[in-house]
Amino acid sequence: MPAEDLSKLLSGLMRAARRKTDAGRQALANDELTREYLEAGRRLIDAQLGPADDVDPEDRPLFRWLSQRAVIDEVCDGGRLRGSEGSFRDRWPYQPDFIRDVLAYTLRGAHWEGFLDGTANARNRLADAEDAVRAVHDAGYDDLTTTMRTPALRAQLLGAAMAERDEIARTTLREMYRISTQAWLEAYEKTVAVRGLRIRRGLTLEDINFIMTATTEGMQMRLMVEPDDGVIDHERRTSLLGTAALALIVACFDHLGDGLSLEDVVALATSPPPPARADAADAPRGSGDAG
Repeated sequence: MPAEDLSKLLSGLMRAARRKTDAGRQALANDELTREYLEAGRRLIDAQLGPADDVDPEDRPLFRWLSQRAVIDEVCDGGRLRGSEGSFRDRWPYQPDFIRDVLAYTLRGAHWEGFLDGTANARNRLADAEDAVRAVHDAGYDDLTTTMRTPALRAQLLGAAMAERDEIARTTLREMYRISTQAWLEAYEKTVAVRGLRIRRGLTLEDINFIMTATTEGMQMRLMVEPDDGVIDHERRTSLLGTAALALIVACFDHLGDGLSLEDVVALATSPPPPARADAADAPRGSGDAG
C-alpha cells in the first residue's frame, strides 16, 4: 500500500464502492487505477478551472466536463493504464461521490507544498535582502502570479463553499492553511529577528499572517473576475498585495519605541488637532518688522 493512504481522503469511494469489507474498499482506494482516475479528474479541473485562453467559455456548465466518460477517456489518453465504465463504477457508482473525492484529492497538502516551494526564494528574501521594500513587493508579486497559475486555487473556492457541510473538505482546507501558515510564519519570524522589528502591543505574528492570508485571497478572487483591474503591475513587478504588506509593516510594528498599540496609533492619527494658541492668534501681523 502506498505511504499516502487515500482511503482516509476518499469518503465517496469508501462509502459506496462495490466491496463487501472495509479492507477491500481500503485496498481499492489505494489501487493504482484509482489514483489514475483521480489524476485524470485533477487534470480536467486544471484544464477547465485554469485560465480560459484555450477553452470555449460557452462550454463550461458546472462539472459537465467531469463526467464519467470524460474521466475514463482522460485515463486512456494518459497511456499508463486503461479505464473502463465497469472499473470506474466499481469505485464510484454515483458521480457526485467521484466529484467530491477528486476535489479532496486536488486540495490535499502535497499540491500546496509544491506551490510553496515555488515561492520560497521570494519569501526567504524578506529577512536578508538589502532592499526590504523590493523584497516585500517581490514576495507579493510572486505569490499572486504563482497562485493565479495554480488550478488548485479554483478548487479551493469550491472546497470552501462545501466546507460547512462537508467534513472532508473542511479537514483538507485546514491542512492547506496549516501548511501555508507554517511556511509564512517561519519567514516572518526570521525577518523580525534579523531586522530587529518589534510587534505593537496587542498583536502577534499569527495575527499578521491571518490578515495577510485574507488579503491575499481577496485579491486572488478579484483577479479572477477583473484580471486587468490594476492589482498587478507586471512591468514593475509590483502589486497591491505588496502595498498592503508595506502598510501592515508600518502600522503593526513599533518602529519608534513608543509602546503604543495599533488602536492608540489610530486614535492619535484621527484625533482633532489642538486649538491654536490665543496669544499667537491675537498677535498683530508684522509686529516684529522694523518700522
